[in-house]
Amino acid sequence: RFYYPGEPQQAAILKLRYAIENRRSAALLCGASGTGKTLVGGMLRATLDASFSPIVHLVFPQMPTAELLGYLADEMEGEEPGAAPTTTRRSVRRIKDFLGKNAHAGHHAVLIVDEAHLIDSAETFESLRLLLNFETEGQPGITLLLCGQTALLPKLERMPALEERLSVKSLLRPLTERETGEYVSHRLRVAGATSPIFDPQAMAALHG
Repeated sequence: RFYYPGEPQQAAILKLRYAIENRRSAALLCGASGTGKTLVGGMLRATLDASFSPIVHLVFPQMPTAELLGYLADEMEGEEPGAAPTTTRRSVRRIKDFLGKNAHAGHHAVLIVDEAHLIDSAETFESLRLLLNFETEGQPGITLLLCGQTALLPKLERMPALEERLSVKSLLRPLTERETGEYVSHRLRVAGATSPIFDPQAMAALHG
């Protein structure tokens, strides 16, 4: 209810929906802290129909690669993590088999990696890229959505094999002063306010 459909946010959702609904391999959502990347990701999930499943939301991408792949396999299959340590080979096999079955059932998986700018390991980025090679009848079984702050951009530049898979890149700009005022007014109305609370000078100070 509180989501403010600002121009940059709406444009980002449309671009990312295009990438997912057309079964593109990967897409990028990037912006400074506080521009609404996580909220856009949540609204994006709400707009996708049931054929786009499972949607795995990774919010802690700094795991060691073997643990990361095991986590993704568990999340895709909807299983609780086992007590025994998993191996990269077994996790990759599980992911590959699941994506094949998922595609034959008419579904398309989505992996949203939040805070992707925190990933420092080239091995992790490479493992995420390799997941995009799992195809069924020439179509990728998963769309990877990298979400992060602008520090992510130079990291991707150093990984051209992954960057070239990003068919859509959406950069969220900060709200303008006018949009900031509309954002605050919208949130207040949804919360139950029936009259203005802040004067224009306060809105300008908030934006600044």
